[in-house]
Amino acid sequence: MTSHEEIIRGVYRELFETGDTDLADRLVTTDFVDHAAPPSPAPPGPDNLKAVVAFLHSALGDIRYEVHEVLSSGDRAAYRATLTATQHGPLFGHPPTGGRFSMQQIHMVRFDGDLIAEHWACRDDLGALRQLGHLS
Repeated sequence: MTSHEEIIRGVYRELFETGDTDLADRLVTTDFVDHAAPPSPAPPGPDNLKAVVAFLHSALGDIRYEVHEVLSSGDRAAYRATLTATQHGPLFGHPPTGGRFSMQQIHMVRFDGDLIAEHWACRDDLGALRQLGHLS
């Protein structure tokens, strides 16, 4: 069995940074639920994660995630990460700026074996929009 930390780091490196949505089929359960991410509502299962990744890559380029630390207990893991990206498409109804931003995030996931079954997140979306000049 792969450690929760290895799975989490792999999700960001192999899926979110590359945008390869086909990987979602082997990373999450068939009834996976993302309680935190747009677009909403998304269907359960891998299509949910595929929609999130497609949404991010339609708005952002040069996506980089740094997972700072992972805490794991039983079937749960929490982790702190930073997303850095460039806005090249509409984001939450705001036009592209070509600007780069960094966003702090905290995530929690529930595992079913080696697959992610549920995800929750607290992200600084407003801070990112401020950095991009969309909010003052």
